[in-house]
Amino acid sequence: MKFNRKIIYASIFIAIILPTYFYFKFLLTDNVDKPMEAGVIGFLFSFIVSVFIFTANIKTVNFLRKKFPWDKKFFNRLLSEAIFTNFNASVIISILVLIFNYIFPSFQEIKLSVILFNNIIVAIVINTIVVSILEGYYYFKQWRISIVQAEQLKRENIQSQFEALKNQVDPHFLFNSLNTVYSLIDPHPEKAKEFIAEFSKIYRYVLNVKDKIVVKLSEEIDFINSFIFLQKIRHEGNLEILINIDAKKLNNYIPPLSLQMLVENAIKHNIVSEKNPLKISITDKNNCLIVKNNIQLKENLIESTKIGLNNLTERYKHISDSIPKFYVKNNEYIAEIPLLKED
Repeated sequence: MKFNRKIIYASIFIAIILPTYFYFKFLLTDNVDKPMEAGVIGFLFSFIVSVFIFTANIKTVNFLRKKFPWDKKFFNRLLSEAIFTNFNASVIISILVLIFNYIFPSFQEIKLSVILFNNIIVAIVINTIVVSILEGYYYFKQWRISIVQAEQLKRENIQSQFEALKNQVDPHFLFNSLNTVYSLIDPHPEKAKEFIAEFSKIYRYVLNVKDKIVVKLSEEIDFINSFIFLQKIRHEGNLEILINIDAKKLNNYIPPLSLQMLVENAIKHNIVSEKNPLKISITDKNNCLIVKNNIQLKENLIESTKIGLNNLTERYKHISDSIPKFYVKNNEYIAEIPLLKED
């Protein structure tokens, strides 16, 4: 945080309160010869000390907030803040007491060890109170933000499930699927049974994940295999899909229906024919899933609204610091989907 007016205002407030208290205390007990001079020096000392302590502690607190997130290591952060901020306060107080003791003769009227001890105790007490109040406010603020984000994520998931379910019950999808089954019944009855079985898996999966934020990659792969099975039969071998994922990555997580949306988008926007087969690959690299397809856009294609891609990006924003990337390279459309690990 930059040096700003809030630090100045807080420092002025403390610089007025503390010297005023000690000014009247010394005035009533006649423990100081020049109370006005002592008050001015006390104000200057308290102001400079407050500015340095606030500045140092704000940087310390910001660093610790990044190192210890409030929702995972909150108590570790509180303990670290108590130690480091009070250490900052003690060091700054000690240095400035020595400087003021050297510059102002009135400081020399009281034993140096007494001045150091009293000021360090006062600084630690005030610092602990201020840090506690700020952390309490920060915790409450983050709690409210988390509630809002949870609601937003819930809405995003509902929207995603609705879009997925709507696509599956789309009249065109149903008509094409039923037409495919009908064409298989006589010449390939076993394949027709298999088609129906995979068809039912799609609906069962969509209904099962409707309340889930993330699912195991292995579950999503099983689902996408059922979806691919239907699409391959429908497109009569003109759709080539390769899935090659490290078995170790299958225990990671992704938002449900992510792969289905990407594969469906590729099929929806590109030509799939014997002359121009559509090639889709699903692989992993580092901590991401890589979904690629060759670009052969359909003519008179209505411009995409990118609702699905935006929805997927928003869902990731609520659950991870990493977000998907979508780009074109070497005449391929590429989607990079971060793999998530269980906390």
